[in-house]
Amino acid sequence: MALTLSEIQSISQDHWLPGSYNNWAMGNIMMYKMLSKAETIDSAEKVRVVLEHAKARGGAMGASTIFETAKKDTINAARFPWAYFWSGATIDIEDETQVSGGDADIDLVFTKLDNVQKTIRDIMGDSFWALYATSLTTYGADTKPFMGIADLVNQNDTTPLFGGIAKADLGTYTKDGSATNIWLALADATAYTMSFTLCKQLMRSCRVGNGVADKPDLLVTTEALKDALEVSLQASQRFANEDLVKAGFDNIKVGSRAAVVADDKCPASGLYAFNTEYLYLKAHKDFNFTPPVWKQPTNQYAKTCQIIWSGGFCTSQRRAHGVYSAVS
Repeated sequence: MALTLSEIQSISQDHWLPGSYNNWAMGNIMMYKMLSKAETIDSAEKVRVVLEHAKARGGAMGASTIFETAKKDTINAARFPWAYFWSGATIDIEDETQVSGGDADIDLVFTKLDNVQKTIRDIMGDSFWALYATSLTTYGADTKPFMGIADLVNQNDTTPLFGGIAKADLGTYTKDGSATNIWLALADATAYTMSFTLCKQLMRSCRVGNGVADKPDLLVTTEALKDALEVSLQASQRFANEDLVKAGFDNIKVGSRAAVVADDKCPASGLYAFNTEYLYLKAHKDFNFTPPVWKQPTNQYAKTCQIIWSGGFCTSQRRAHGVYSAVS
């Protein structure tokens, strides 16, 4: 039997760079934004958001006016379901004896746990951008993925309904001289070319009032479309949101409020507008990235653990968000 090592290999050592280096994760600004403002809540059947959807009765009057006193419903509620996600790791006796710190210069257990944390956030991001029905196909009919962004901007009343409300149930409102459904996000498939003007147009189309906070503050698109916007601007016009830069997200400001950021999970040709004042991620207090607890079977030396997250994605103003889906 021939020796498998050369002289150099038998007497020398490899030089290790410290730590490990991720080679699969991509950028996901939406999960960062949502998780950074997530709030923990107690147990409930669903996450409820109370909506005022109509004016009370009233009008001009005179001395002989008789008031209309019939009761009028002005309040209803959207109810958003829980989503459940997990990721886990398993080690055995070989892992613990051969590559668990020491001369290996890397602790396999901690590296695996770090990978588990990245994985669960990445899976959540995949579901966040996909239709609920698509996620059911991906993960199984018995799973509970997000009713996320794709459902938020979906203009069809698919089952289950977004927030449990059909688009016609809350009636309409008038903006810029035309009527549209209250419970409906903007979804425009017109072919557009990426530009600063287009971003402003999308923000204007998703406004819910005249105040600064009533327009979208986050525009999400692909890396290619963000680059196209940057190239179209003169150097003196390129500004960035410093808070997002510090978090590691390159961006371009549009006006005084919004920032255009690339998300690697954003669908091709998409330019999305979000008003994060009206977007919420609620995490269950007992399942908000649970600490890993190693468990061992009685008939094998192996240890396994899981991290679990449960929560709901919801909005109080569906009309405050939108998408141009055919931008080049």
